[in-house]
Amino acid sequence: MKMVADDHTKTHSWQGWADAATNHRQFGLELQSPFAAHVLNGRKTIETRAYALPPDLLSRNNENGEGVKIDILESEKGQDGVSSIPNRVSLTNNNDDLLTRKGWCTFSRSFRYTSRAQFEADVDKHMVDPSSSYGWSDERPMYGWVVGSRGVITDDNEYDIAERRMRSLFELRCQKNSMPTILITGASGMLGRALHRHLLESSSLSPSSNYNVIGTGHTRLQVDHYPKYFSPSANNENASKPEKVQLHQLDLLDFHATTEFLQKHRPDIIVHCAAERFPDAFETKLEESMKLNVEGTKHLAKECQRLATIVENDKHDNAMNSRSGPYFIYLSTSYVFDGGVSSKEYPPYQPQSKANPVNNYGRSKWEGECAVRDILNSSSSTNESEGMAAGDRGIIVRVPLLYGEDCCDLNESPALEMMKVFLPNEAVPTTRKKIDHWALRFPTSVEDVSRVLKLMIDKVLEEKNFPVGTYHIASPHGTTKYELMQLQTKSMGIPASQVEERTEGNSGGPPKKSAPRPQCTQLDCSETWKALDLNDEQFEFVSLEDGMKRALIGYPERFMK
Repeated sequence: MKMVADDHTKTHSWQGWADAATNHRQFGLELQSPFAAHVLNGRKTIETRAYALPPDLLSRNNENGEGVKIDILESEKGQDGVSSIPNRVSLTNNNDDLLTRKGWCTFSRSFRYTSRAQFEADVDKHMVDPSSSYGWSDERPMYGWVVGSRGVITDDNEYDIAERRMRSLFELRCQKNSMPTILITGASGMLGRALHRHLLESSSLSPSSNYNVIGTGHTRLQVDHYPKYFSPSANNENASKPEKVQLHQLDLLDFHATTEFLQKHRPDIIVHCAAERFPDAFETKLEESMKLNVEGTKHLAKECQRLATIVENDKHDNAMNSRSGPYFIYLSTSYVFDGGVSSKEYPPYQPQSKANPVNNYGRSKWEGECAVRDILNSSSSTNESEGMAAGDRGIIVRVPLLYGEDCCDLNESPALEMMKVFLPNEAVPTTRKKIDHWALRFPTSVEDVSRVLKLMIDKVLEEKNFPVGTYHIASPHGTTKYELMQLQTKSMGIPASQVEERTEGNSGGPPKKSAPRPQCTQLDCSETWKALDLNDEQFEFVSLEDGMKRALIGYPERFMK
């Protein structure tokens, strides 16, 4: 095995040390056997080195003021003063691993010994044989790192890579077999759930689409993934049985937890689906919804920029590092447009068309778009420590009214909720329910949106120079909600007389007692097809008739649970 001599020319100038104090990075210290055990059992209370501990690893950020936790990485005893550990090594907890995570410790201070007598007086604390090559020498400095607290590793961090940063100090990373990591926020929601399933299926079926997919949720942490379309009956032998999929818990408004989560998983692409997406519900909890849609998005964008800048600096310091910083795909809405009422700009809308949202939901998504552009799409932008520029990496994707094909609750999509009035357990309304027959919608299946997003993700991963900016994904099939309901009831065999008895179309203007809505916000998708080297004839959206049949399979029993 190649022996790597200690490089005494390394300094503390690497910018990544500062992130240890706020838990943005995890570091480990290589200790040969048996000294790792001696540190952890308390026999060895001073670690001696020919260099000082980087000051940021002494940051007083915990209650007892002793510093940050540093993992103890045990290696086999080797030749004095020479490391047999490569600059990059795997951590898999196998017996043949060169480094093994044994525990952790903190260091309360780092000091320089001024004399041989002082060094040898501490021999019971540092346990270094004065006659060994690690003993005192007038030819080099000698530092003592005072051990503070220590303990066993109880976290579930799946670090699988240790990369040397300075001498015996390594940065620990989670890098699942070098597969690109795709992180989906809001993977319990309609679109996030479909995209999560789609990427997992693609990864299992095609070696060329191999991803490490991480889905996150806030409160709903287990979701059903169906192999294709929803099964109408659990008693049907041919029914598709769902796979129970566990999500990672992540509160996007807990900025500290979000930062730690991103630092641990180091995604290559973040697809931000999480949002308050119902305009009427948005108005009832305005402050909370604005914070999620705007401030949550801003924080994610800043973290993308920070991680990208760190990667660029790492590449500068370490030519072996081929990683790239994360791209950020932000899901927005056609409701950033006003239908031409005030802007006098009319559909179909292109990405560069003038935005003028008419409700708070649309306004929040527009502000999120502005944050993504301002933070991520300025090539000259760097992080606060004046690191190297990370380049543009923000992608905005606008979508129209969406519906899912696996929903069990009709309230999950405004494109399906009209069918609630026909459920057997619903009381017959005393007055006919007014269904919007004024606004032109373009209901789009989340399955189709997921397919386009996957094409976009693959392009980003393959080319690394995918043109960032704003794109549209929308079905070309337009309808009013009343017309859509008529199509749904016909597909489900509901008598026209019952439809007439319970509903009526409202074509007199926008719905009353609800958030303002534009009349038409049709999206032009030509820029999307151009970026993906497709045309509108090469990607076929499901027809409204087929899409509604899929979305309502098993009606009404499926929606009465």
